[in-house]
Amino acid sequence: MFFEFSKKVKSKKVKIIFSNEQIDNIKNGKLEASMEQTHSKNVKMVDKTNLFNENTDGIFTINKDICLKVKTADCLPIFFYNESPFILGVVHAGWKGLKRGIIENAYKVIKMSIKDAASIQVLIGPSISQKNYEVQDEFIDYFENKFIASKNDKFFLDLKAVAKSELMDLGITNVSDTAICTFENEYYHSYRRDKTSKRLRGWIYYE
Repeated sequence: MFFEFSKKVKSKKVKIIFSNEQIDNIKNGKLEASMEQTHSKNVKMVDKTNLFNENTDGIFTINKDICLKVKTADCLPIFFYNESPFILGVVHAGWKGLKRGIIENAYKVIKMSIKDAASIQVLIGPSISQKNYEVQDEFIDYFENKFIASKNDKFFLDLKAVAKSELMDLGITNVSDTAICTFENEYYHSYRRDKTSKRLRGWIYYE
């Protein structure tokens, strides 16, 4: 399956695409940058010299010839774009990454190139919804109560709300999401639903 969310970003040149399988012809010959993804808080700026990044869950580039790749199966794929000065980015954020501060670290990388964070566009891709993301009660200590709902002695964490709140606090206010739950949609891979090792592949690049 193939899914495109490019219209969620206000640019005719930026493409945000997802697929269940590898698609070799979507990047139009661009170099592909990727990450090991270990639920870390590590974020890096990439260029032609470091296209693969170990122990990393966020990558950014100012090179229009580089396509950024992320893999998810319930966690948040968070895409960043700024027109001028140009920057693209993607962050893989589950509860561990959010707890460890990956949003703040992404902001630090962004600020090396952009002074006004208010101009940045952010899109949160397909990910698990709160009602399907049950967690243990110790998560109340990790995150604020407003991000956790309780029902029948069970607790449910809103990953998107945590990420959006942290972005807002940093001055990044232009945030939208696809409003697609990977757990509920059978066309998307979901670890919580299937305990699968398969991942949804996402790309962001500039045509």
